[in-house]
Amino acid sequence: MKADKKHTIKVKIKSSFWVFIALAVLFKQGFFALNYAIAVLLHELAHYVVASRLFYHCQEIQVSIFGAVLYGDFQDVTPKDRIKIALAGPLCNVALCVICLALWWAFPVTYSYFESFFTANVGMACVNMLPCYPLDGGRVLCGALESKLGNNALSLTKKLTMALSLALFCLFAYSLFAGANLFSLGLFSVCLFSGTLVSGKECYVKTSFAHNRAKLLKKGMEKKTLVFDKDNSLRDVAKRMQGNYLYCLEIVDADMEVIRRYSVAGLEQLVLCNPLDTPLAELI
Repeated sequence: MKADKKHTIKVKIKSSFWVFIALAVLFKQGFFALNYAIAVLLHELAHYVVASRLFYHCQEIQVSIFGAVLYGDFQDVTPKDRIKIALAGPLCNVALCVICLALWWAFPVTYSYFESFFTANVGMACVNMLPCYPLDGGRVLCGALESKLGNNALSLTKKLTMALSLALFCLFAYSLFAGANLFSLGLFSVCLFSGTLVSGKECYVKTSFAHNRAKLLKKGMEKKTLVFDKDNSLRDVAKRMQGNYLYCLEIVDADMEVIRRYSVAGLEQLVLCNPLDTPLAELI
């Protein structure tokens, strides 16, 4: 992999999405389904744009009957970055709602054309901000707890999600006896609970600065040297590569004598092209 290769996101449409569209058309809800699909895709693209600005890249966006998800294979997302990226999607939906309201105020005749799009974005924003994993609100909660609980933050967030999903399912079960039959609430609670059982991959992969460096150098960049001993792993180094900085690496011995130096470009290649559990001792 070349360090200066610009990353492009892939969009994969799964077969279940076409089943969703077919059912929507069958029940004469095709126009709403189309607006919902657009709202979902813009929601995930907002995640992607913010992730790119924070120098993460993602493997692909998968669109299915349950919505769209941004996929990757890197788990060392910093708490602050996790919160910023998670909030990007719901905030995009809120912004689209504001645009619809402004459009209706200026041109009332457009109301019937954008009503479904407005409803879809309101639903996306409200549902995704619930403090439940793997929804965006759950990721925000997880990021907020990480500074105090570390790796236990995700476990606690999942337990809270399970508790809420069980409570919602109990409410659905009660509705059956009360004559309300809140089927959609029951379905949502089951999907929410199943989401906590899936050991999903993190969405964001820390990437090279190479394709952004020319733009950043115009504003000026700060260079930092990371110093580790040979007993650390490449994962420890990657965790420290945060923010808009240029990083180089020095591997030292017990007497703080430099054993091996890596330049900015060399360190980028090291992180991108090697397993993150690689011991630094193997790179000397």
